[in-house]
Amino acid sequence: MTSKQPKRKITVEFIAPDGTKRLRSKMYDFQTLKSRIFERIIDTAPQCEPFIIPGINAYNTADYVTAFISFNKTLEKFPELYEEIEPHIYICRRVLKVKLISDDLGYEKKINAWNITNKIIRVFKKRPEIKIRCKYCGHYTPYIDPDSGFAYLGTNNCAFCGRGYPVPDFVWDGLDGQAYIYYRHSVTEEEFYREFENRYDVY
Repeated sequence: MTSKQPKRKITVEFIAPDGTKRLRSKMYDFQTLKSRIFERIIDTAPQCEPFIIPGINAYNTADYVTAFISFNKTLEKFPELYEEIEPHIYICRRVLKVKLISDDLGYEKKINAWNITNKIIRVFKKRPEIKIRCKYCGHYTPYIDPDSGFAYLGTNNCAFCGRGYPVPDFVWDGLDGQAYIYYRHSVTEEEFYREFENRYDVY
């Protein structure tokens, strides 16, 4: 977001599929989050599915390079999806700017070696722990399902930077997902709230 672009207003209310206004961070928000995001995307650009799905799949597996390229190609064809995809492009760009350290490079070397290992030999070898690059700090951390555990209890946090819910998730990292977290105050680190307020008008 450039200084010339006004911040998008993200209020404590959202428009439900039936056109009514509902409060964010409540049970209805949580229950309808995924369905209403995808319904809105398809309603906005009915022909976008073959273009956006590869990007979503790549993003959810922390393949930031593929996701970044795919999302930008989607926007070239469907610029009306900018508000839906821009938060994910922002996160991809942030991660890809991070320089990997020796531990990160060591993990990549180990997993690459595993991937080219003969399937028969794999039977006798232990697979390396599954790690992904944290969507905040960009360093490798053990994979934790985004929908499991609680950041408040330290059960879904990055092993490197400690921030909550480090695994990328298309739904939670979109505007509605981040707004749910913001208004529910679902994470402990103040960085999330500062970043959200810097990017969006919450007043």
